[in-house]
Amino acid sequence: MPKVSVIVPVYRTEAFIARCAESLFGQTLEDIEYIFVDDASPDRSMEVLDAVLEKFPERKASVIRYRMDANSGQAAVRLKGLSLATGDYVIQCDSDDRVEPDAYRRLYEKAVSENLDIVTCDSRRGNDAGWKTVRQHYEPGKELSSLLLGNASWSLCFRLVRRSLYDAPLIEPVSDMGEDMVLTLQTTFRAKKCGHLAEPLYYYYIHAASTTGRPDRDSCIARWKAVKANVDRMLVFLCGEAGFSAEDPEIVAFKYHIRRYLEPLLGEAEGYRLWRETYPETDRLLLKARGIPVKRKLLYLMMRCRLPVYRKK
Repeated sequence: MPKVSVIVPVYRTEAFIARCAESLFGQTLEDIEYIFVDDASPDRSMEVLDAVLEKFPERKASVIRYRMDANSGQAAVRLKGLSLATGDYVIQCDSDDRVEPDAYRRLYEKAVSENLDIVTCDSRRGNDAGWKTVRQHYEPGKELSSLLLGNASWSLCFRLVRRSLYDAPLIEPVSDMGEDMVLTLQTTFRAKKCGHLAEPLYYYYIHAASTTGRPDRDSCIARWKAVKANVDRMLVFLCGEAGFSAEDPEIVAFKYHIRRYLEPLLGEAEGYRLWRETYPETDRLLLKARGIPVKRKLLYLMMRCRLPVYRKK
């Protein structure tokens, strides 16, 4: 049984997958299982992967390739990868990103030495023109609250998870935006002990082909619909099995987060209407909720009044 299984969704990343694969095959942790799930990619992504693998013959026996019958989307691909994984711990890596050479060794060693179910790390976001370090807000014992309040990332790429946390029946994501959130919230709820490595070990590339890199009107609405579909499913779980109430600050913040996908459209009537009608009950609760930063509340008031809001990039 390998120590770590790395799941890599592959779709139209011919220009980037070599960089990703080299960083994965060059890991200082030896006992890794690599699972590349080809989502019926129409380009040469898998051929490029094979060419890189020739440079790392010692890794060939550790590579699993699976091709989906048809393009199925990232949610289905991540779930397929999980079904194939056999490692003690599981982590995911997007095929247009890369990781530090000792990332998985350090995460795994921390998990084992402290008997942790989940270990997270910081990341860097950007491209070759410049990088910004993104720190996770970590409070021991408050991991689920931090995720819901928006203080920590729900990305599966920054998160080494004990594989057994995925064994219980899962609420599956229904769309490809926020699909990692659906899995992260459930595994975090199930985890007995979590930890954090305050080092930026993952490089998240921003480029024109990124799922998150298309800010036009149609993509804003598509993202909003897709994320809301997953949030609706998780609200049933959070206010049921997880024991939150609808008026808890975590749930208020979690609902309000979805409105951010519509912020670029607040200047038009339809965009503003959708913004106001997305979980409208948060209007009554947001301003008095504890744990939500004052800055976020002020931004809400400005947007409610349709005043210009400028955010740092």
